[in-house]
Amino acid sequence: MTRLLSFKTLVLACTASLLIAAAEGTPLKTWDPANKLTWSDYRDTSFAGSKVRAALTNSGIIFSVKQQDEDVIVTCYSQMDPTRSYVDTAKKLPRVLQHEQYHFNITEYWSRKLKKDIATGHFTVKNFKQKAIDLQQEANTKCKEMQVEYDAETKHSILKEEQKKWEQKIDELLKKTEQYSDKTVALTLQS
Repeated sequence: MTRLLSFKTLVLACTASLLIAAAEGTPLKTWDPANKLTWSDYRDTSFAGSKVRAALTNSGIIFSVKQQDEDVIVTCYSQMDPTRSYVDTAKKLPRVLQHEQYHFNITEYWSRKLKKDIATGHFTVKNFKQKAIDLQQEANTKCKEMQVEYDAETKHSILKEEQKKWEQKIDELLKKTEQYSDKTVALTLQS
């Protein structure tokens, strides 16, 4: 029996509005190391009165499962929503764009980590759906926490040395999870 688990149940996003965009068919930008973010991926705005906010990147993890008895294909990747990502027109600086790229890279890391956890987990036909949901929720929580920590420690890219440290950390995490950069993972569940 083939079944596609509920899109609403199995979509994980670091922000709720990415879910809405995906459901509405908004064109989303998929993370790709060869296709970095540009200012054309953002809507111009003004964050008047904010000393640190220069841009906002709305990104999240798209996750779906196709299951046929014991065989499962998991599709998982990170995307950003250009219609809900903003840049203060007065603060379009290269360092700000670099900082926002690393927000997107954090999302990609958690996408890969989720695929790794699923690929290396021990699942049965009976427990897979709940365990997958639990792993998604954990990845979602950890992604949000890391995004907040990144902004706090770098002061939104203002602290240059901290920004460099975070870039190295995120680059290392992406390298460690490189084998999970494909969008899909296939696995066979135990009976």
